[in-house]
Amino acid sequence: MFEQRVALVTGAGGGIGLATCRTLARDGFYVVVTDITLERAKAVAEELNDAGTGAMPLQLDVMSNASEIAAAVDGVFAQTGRIDVLVNNAGGSAALLGKITDFHEAEEATWEWVLQLNLGGTTRCVHAVLKYMLAARYGRIINLASIAANGLPCRVDYSAAKAGIVGFSKALAMEVGHAGITVNCVSPGLIGRMRPDSSGKLPQECAARPTDGNWLGRTGVPMDVAETIAFLASEAASYITGMDILVDGGRMLGPTSQMGRQELYNKDAEAPK
Repeated sequence: MFEQRVALVTGAGGGIGLATCRTLARDGFYVVVTDITLERAKAVAEELNDAGTGAMPLQLDVMSNASEIAAAVDGVFAQTGRIDVLVNNAGGSAALLGKITDFHEAEEATWEWVLQLNLGGTTRCVHAVLKYMLAARYGRIINLASIAANGLPCRVDYSAAKAGIVGFSKALAMEVGHAGITVNCVSPGLIGRMRPDSSGKLPQECAARPTDGNWLGRTGVPMDVAETIAFLASEAASYITGMDILVDGGRMLGPTSQMGRQELYNKDAEAPK
């Protein structure tokens, strides 16, 4: 068995998944980098191995049937002897198919695809790893939901799938807490793909993007979400379970117009020093 903790991340070829692999590797995990495209998984694993942290690539389609996913997870366990953390990041909306529309105009094949990719993929991957976590009496399961779980027009299927992930995670947390397994959700808001530079500052073009009610005045980046995931995977979060943590710049605090926020900033700027 590996002495190093092992984390399996789905949809790890880019964006939040890639950032998550980097943060977990930084924190000492051996990372199983899974992606529907093997070449992307290999590229990420190579980066982590070059940094000396340890990783293995695995082609994994979360829309495969449960037995195929279980076989893939069994293969990982056979090599590592443990799976401490599962991050279910793979997902997406009908935008990936170019089919964003009102629900009454949606095709059944489209909404079934969205439900299977997000909710189905999450539940199948969790089911595959649970036997190992239960046997070890330890585990961290982190499922990517979305603020869309609260409702998003023209993405009704996506909203339903993400809300399902939140409900699934809360119920599962009740079932497996006795075995030392925590189950939590992370719900991102608007997340871009640009990263801070070496100083930690965001590119100016990212900070200047419209944020549609984001009180922090900038678009989120994958590392914002990845750091939250890394925290939930750590021992520092051992008493947190069944939670849905929003990483949205305060958007769900309530809508605010661009003008309203600018007026607030101006007021702050004019306040006595």
